[in-house]
Amino acid sequence: MITVSQAVNQLIQTDEIALEALRAGLLNLSAFADKIHKEVERATFKTVKRGTIVVALSRAAKTVSKTALLTSSFSLSNIAVKSSLSVYTYEKTADIQRKMAILHPFLLPMNDLFSITEGPSEITIVFADKSEPIIGKHFGSKPKTAYKDLVAITTQFIREPDSLTRAYFAILSKLAVKGINIVELVSTQKEISFIVTKEDMEETMKTLNVYFLRRRQK
Repeated sequence: MITVSQAVNQLIQTDEIALEALRAGLLNLSAFADKIHKEVERATFKTVKRGTIVVALSRAAKTVSKTALLTSSFSLSNIAVKSSLSVYTYEKTADIQRKMAILHPFLLPMNDLFSITEGPSEITIVFADKSEPIIGKHFGSKPKTAYKDLVAITTQFIREPDSLTRAYFAILSKLAVKGINIVELVSTQKEISFIVTKEDMEETMKTLNVYFLRRRQK
């Protein structure tokens, strides 16, 4: 069995939006206490007064306020768009790895967007739609998942952010709030590409444009 304070701390840590508001001193403690009331009672196996939860939240606020905000100071530049892209994911087998090793640059055009992400059990590739016949013939098997007619929106950090983690959180949380589904994410130290559907392209660019405006207003 855990205490009310422990239950509250666990719940606030799983809600990024509420956690950020608590850090900034903007969270309505009473409203959030109402929201998590039943969860706190389930976690503690007892009846808990709402006021007790509010007190626990106020104590938690003193702790999280000492940690860094999830926001980050950064600006973006050099936005570029590439359309007509595909994203294929294959099971990671010895045969797929062997074929992947000789795929590029020997078979695909050098100037096309191409990316490989290799995980413990899967391999994902991003490539131009026009190369699909080459990809299909080369691998000789259907991918686990296949997305076509996508768009890559690529931008760069003007300089390395003070925290890449917080910079990514700032961008991704805004995209998530707008319901934008990122099919694939390709990044380097200063460059990041969001692979999205054509329907989400305009809203994605509007979201990224906020960080261009920030730079122009300084």
